[in-house]
Amino acid sequence: MVHVVVQGTDQLFEHAEVVCEFENALIDTFPNAIAIGCIFHLEQALRRAMRRFLPPEEECAIAMTRGVLDILKVVEQNLIERAIKWVKLEIRQPCDVAGIQCTNTKWRGFWGYIQRTWPELYNVSVWNVTGLNNELVPRTKNPLERFYRELNDRFPKPRPSMATFVGVIKPLSAEYGQRLTDISCERARRPTLERIQLPVPIDIPEVIDDDSDDDVW
Repeated sequence: MVHVVVQGTDQLFEHAEVVCEFENALIDTFPNAIAIGCIFHLEQALRRAMRRFLPPEEECAIAMTRGVLDILKVVEQNLIERAIKWVKLEIRQPCDVAGIQCTNTKWRGFWGYIQRTWPELYNVSVWNVTGLNNELVPRTKNPLERFYRELNDRFPKPRPSMATFVGVIKPLSAEYGQRLTDISCERARRPTLERIQLPVPIDIPEVIDDDSDDDVW
């Protein structure tokens, strides 16, 4: 990969070091370990899904309010299906109060994605942290995670061309270099990690009074 980048920049790119993740090595070394709390990736995936299915931003803002969509992370794992219905209602009610007509066809694609992916494709125990408090939920210390997130945000579309990749990575690497210099010279402080704030678990009612059509929502 580094060789391709060097050739794509007419050998003007000089890397200082190559960093590799060791996630796969840990998985192979500890095959019986239980992974808990992939909530960061869940939140990222849900936000990307919203961008893909394009419900209006004001409706997305209601869904992403603390205690609405993120309640799926802390409810009892056997209540996920019921909790999804509760979340739908929690999105619809504020929209109705604000006079916002929910765009059902766009939300239908989003909910279909959730049903196909998170309860079925992934084990609920991987991303649901019910019973754990904030202090017990792990957060990555890998600086590459933050870099990947910032890098992906700057690409106009997935799978960029080599020219686009170089055009993005060059100014970004300069920014990171300047940032590290500023920190070492005490012109700036290291960013502090945001403490994970889990929503407060709720009791999901057995009967949810939702008049929405499941075929639409």
